Amino acid sequence: MLKKVLTTALVTTLMCAQLFVPSLQAKAATTLYNNKTGNQDGYDYELWKDYGNTSMTLDAGGAFTCQWSNIGNALFRKGKKFDQSKTYQQIGNISFDYGVDYRPNGNSYLCVYGWTLDPLIEYYIVDSWGSWRPPGGSPRGQIQVDGGTYDVYVTNRYNAPSIIGDTNFTQIFSVRTSKKTSGTISVTEHFKAWERMGIRLGRLTEAALNIEGYQSSGYANVYKNVMTIGGSSSSGNQGGNQGGNQGGNQGGNQGGNQGGNTSQGNNSVQCESMTKSGQYTGNINNPFNGVALYANNDSVSFNQYFAYGTHDFTLRGCSNNNNMARVDLKIGGQYKGTFYYGGSYPAEYTIKNVSHGTGNQKVELVVTADDGNWDAYLDYFKWGSESGQAATPAPAQNQGQNQPAPANQKYIALTFDDGPTSTTNSVLDVLQKYNAKATFFLIGQNINMNMLSTMQRQVNMGCELASHSYTHEDMSRMSASQCRNQQEWTASAIKNAVGYDVKLFRAPYLSVSNTMHENINAIFIAGSTHNDWENSTSVQQRVNSVLNNAKDGQIILLHDFQGNNKTVEALPQIIEGLQRQGYTLVTVSELFQKKGVNPNQRYKVWSNVNQ
Repeated sequence: MLKKVLTTALVTTLMCAQLFVPSLQAKAATTLYNNKTGNQDGYDYELWKDYGNTSMTLDAGGAFTCQWSNIGNALFRKGKKFDQSKTYQQIGNISFDYGVDYRPNGNSYLCVYGWTLDPLIEYYIVDSWGSWRPPGGSPRGQIQVDGGTYDVYVTNRYNAPSIIGDTNFTQIFSVRTSKKTSGTISVTEHFKAWERMGIRLGRLTEAALNIEGYQSSGYANVYKNVMTIGGSSSSGNQGGNQGGNQGGNQGGNQGGNQGGNTSQGNNSVQCESMTKSGQYTGNINNPFNGVALYANNDSVSFNQYFAYGTHDFTLRGCSNNNNMARVDLKIGGQYKGTFYYGGSYPAEYTIKNVSHGTGNQKVELVVTADDGNWDAYLDYFKWGSESGQAATPAPAQNQGQNQPAPANQKYIALTFDDGPTSTTNSVLDVLQKYNAKATFFLIGQNINMNMLSTMQRQVNMGCELASHSYTHEDMSRMSASQCRNQQEWTASAIKNAVGYDVKLFRAPYLSVSNTMHENINAIFIAGSTHNDWENSTSVQQRVNSVLNNAKDGQIILLHDFQGNNKTVEALPQIIEGLQRQGYTLVTVSELFQKKGVNPNQRYKVWSNVNQ
């Protein structure tokens, strides 16, 4: 990908509810050759390069021309810099109407670019590129905006330059599947779609139309660049902004929304369009257009035909303050679970593998636990991931063809914390000898180029990769955003390294808080400990501790940190001893499947799937 040497550049002083950046009285064009920022005709501009030949001519309004050759990295842009105090929802709709004569020779792209704070995110909306389509890797999903399809990518940068100095941060890319050099980029619609995919944005710092080149040459004439802030979106939902469904709805909606509800897509419904019940239920327009449930027994509902009996259900919402709001899900009059919202920041939460009746069913979202300290704000409700089995609902815990094991079959899961390290390969050598699998809880900051082959070996052997935080600090004292970052950075690092989707999380020091439960979208795992992190624990003590305390359905917690050789030495005896006791070794996810247990239970930390 393009090397990012980032600055605080860009932008302008736009104001008011609906604003077009004005093209002021024409002046003699100014041409820049070296690094410089400033403001012209209501737009902030920047030329930045690390070295090489560059020029940027500032034309009227947002227009400019640029060219580059023999450069390392060069950026040319015009747009707006915000005061870093507001989210995009508070700022209003942002869009660019643009036209560019774009002639890259090599690695380059044409995009809208900017940052958010808390969390720190660098974002790109790429409409065209040169010889290489950024950023590489596998897309997180696809969205439809401005009549086109975009692949969404999430990557991580580590100790890299940012607007607050060298640090870790997330990058988000929307990359058009076919190139375009003129038209509209509805920035806010991309933001909305990203959030539907579970990507949280913070306070917006900037947005600008950007031409960038990396070790290349080229020319661009940005003959039109009109930035608009406020007013209504020109893009709209575009058929549902498919981002929340990551590549499209998964079927099973046969019969449609039979109550005539307005839907974001085939499998989603806007909450304000549902039937309202209760004394205080009412519509809201902030922080989104939706509905508020103010008191116990306030509810919204709709009728839906379900062809299959198992789905994941997702509700986007928030509390009206920093207190936790709770919304119960009922289907066919039966309670199916609770959505929890830990604060006023809108977020999606999902109850997975819900078993329910088929045919026409009444779906209800209702408040039953209000203590007068919070209200629940609801945006939209969606469902997907059908089991594919009609009439008789599949057990909620089953995935694919996995079925619960016979009652007399014993299963146990070996897990290892604190990798990947060189010791991990020694653990894998033993596992491979015994044709055994394990689950590895990785520390995000340990993931680097030197560990990629080890991680790929883990995946190839059928082992499971999971998160053990990014920095291995006590997360129970962290804020909501810090908890999310610890999990999301690690999950993204694993995904970017080997394409593996993380489902499980183990807290450092097994220290857990409600804030962690409310902000980490993963299954919480603990396990039986055997003091193997202490060098004073002998090899035989480690073996005896595991074998003497083994139970069916148990999760065994060991460590593969650098130099933990005594656990490696104990591992053959542990595996042989467990096998003699009649245990089959499986991964943690397989353990849930084999024992027929649904792991998706709020505020639950698992050490034995039978308990």
